[in-house]
Amino acid sequence: MSTAKTAVPRRPGRGARTLLALACVGALAGSVWLWYAVMEHSPTAVPYVSPLAINNPMLAAGTLLTQHGYSVEVEQRLSGVSLSRLPAGTLILADNGGQVDPVQAAQLMDWARRGNTVVLQPKWVPVQYRAEDNARRPDSGKRLSPLTEPDPLGARFGVGLSYRNKLRANCDTVNGAAEALPPEDGEDVPDEDEQAGEEAGDQASGADGAHAGDDENTATDKPKDLRQLTCVTLPGGQYPLALDTGTEVLHTLREVHQPLWSDFDGMSVRAYREGRGHVVMVSDNYFNNQRLPRLDHAELLLGVAGLNQQGRNVMLVLHADAAPWYAMLWRAAWMPLTALAVLLALLLWRAGRRFGPLLPQPSGERRSLLEHIEASGNWLWRAKGGRGVLLAAARQETEALLRRRAPELLQLGDDEKAARLARLCNTQQIDMRGALYGPAASHPAAFTRQIQLLQQVRIHYERQ
Repeated sequence: MSTAKTAVPRRPGRGARTLLALACVGALAGSVWLWYAVMEHSPTAVPYVSPLAINNPMLAAGTLLTQHGYSVEVEQRLSGVSLSRLPAGTLILADNGGQVDPVQAAQLMDWARRGNTVVLQPKWVPVQYRAEDNARRPDSGKRLSPLTEPDPLGARFGVGLSYRNKLRANCDTVNGAAEALPPEDGEDVPDEDEQAGEEAGDQASGADGAHAGDDENTATDKPKDLRQLTCVTLPGGQYPLALDTGTEVLHTLREVHQPLWSDFDGMSVRAYREGRGHVVMVSDNYFNNQRLPRLDHAELLLGVAGLNQQGRNVMLVLHADAAPWYAMLWRAAWMPLTALAVLLALLLWRAGRRFGPLLPQPSGERRSLLEHIEASGNWLWRAKGGRGVLLAAARQETEALLRRRAPELLQLGDDEKAARLARLCNTQQIDMRGALYGPAASHPAAFTRQIQLLQQVRIHYERQ
């Protein structure tokens, strides 16, 4: 007799249980991490620009000025502004991409002389037309072209835009002047002419010359937080304002007017006196939506707007453009043009009444029909009793018209009826009676007279 053995499962050892526990803990930790990594709501910052800011690059500047009690008006183009009727205050040209014509420039200067403020950027100046380029080659035997004028306003003050790098760390003052560092090697050389111009400028500057002779020491001692920075102290200001500038700087074309005040380098902001007002030249638009929040640009905007204490109006012009010829003609002579337009309208109205409406084209009759009528009349005139037929037809048409237009004549006798019609046609009663009741005359003239009298009667009553 055989006995069967039953297999008994073995319990896992301590090492297997430890591994199983670690796997469970790892799975639990992974689930918790996955929950917080995937399922948790985490906000993400997305840059957003409102449609108002896209359409108006000076929206932030206008909002800031409004909050400080200024009345702000925005114009898309300078040609749409009535410069002769501007209210007292400040006008800011936000873009120098267009061209200001001499008429607009003269109107802006007249407005500034009355105590107002104009803020604008001059136009770019070609490198080959700079003053130092003409001065640094006295022995070359070939002079460059005469100095060109960038625009009417820039030419008035002898200022244009150019390239230059000026690095600073801050606006801390040392002996009343900002601590400035010269440009780094190779930073301001956009082309050969620019590099030559900057070399001449560096030779004329003592600080730049000292820096050129000590390049190795400066490279090790120069701070790492240098940037394009300039500083300007407003009239009556207690501290200098820091401006974040670029490579665009104000360049002196010729010494025409000395600025009342400017930044420490005179390359970013210059304010000139114009009559009782001011003209402020800036190297860049520090007041648009992107640049206004930087450093002290907003305080500079308030300071420039406060130069005119009498007017609290600010006009922001987004684009500078020359007015078209028809707009200039209308502004210069709108009253004569209006009178001329009214005169032309009256002449056209009179001509229209004189000629009147168009008449319908008369319908042409066929020649064969006229020939047929003429032939029929000649035959009836020669035929026996034909004249009576023609006269009877004329009398029948006349009697039908009298029954419609003068039925009272039907109650009168032949003599009374003939007498009344004779008076209407201004003729003899005997002639009228012969036309109405007499036989057809044999003589052509007498027959024609009978037909004419009947026709006169019809014409008289047809006109009524």
